[in-house]
Amino acid sequence: MKKILAAYDGSKEAGKAVQTAISLAREFGSSLTVIAVIPEPYLAELVELDRIRILDTLSNDAKSALARLKQQAAGITSVKTLIKFGSPAAEILDAAAKMKASLIVTGSHGRHGAQRFLMGSVASKIVDNAPCSVLVVK
Repeated sequence: MKKILAAYDGSKEAGKAVQTAISLAREFGSSLTVIAVIPEPYLAELVELDRIRILDTLSNDAKSALARLKQQAAGITSVKTLIKFGSPAAEILDAAAKMKASLIVTGSHGRHGAQRFLMGSVASKIVDNAPCSVLVVK
């Protein structure tokens, strides 16, 4: 297991997934990349300025969270962070393919109820389409 990709969306499950990925990277001497994907707001009522402000706020929050996670991963030879914009499952799968990941670690779910039903399960899409093994953490 040379390259681990951990998905982080700010949820409790994603936090557990990243901690698991950190442990695995330490145990196996793997490199670790933590990715946060910011979904594009598609609300028709949003004016461009509001959309930009929302994305800037989400991006700054993700940068702060990833910086804290990177500190927690001290001692791992190679730790990288990525912030992408778009469809979470698609961006995670794309990053895994580009980096030739050996393992993707993701939380079991980050959304609940109607949002999960309407958006589809990111973890499920990753499991179904990943170019490598996937560990889903509850």
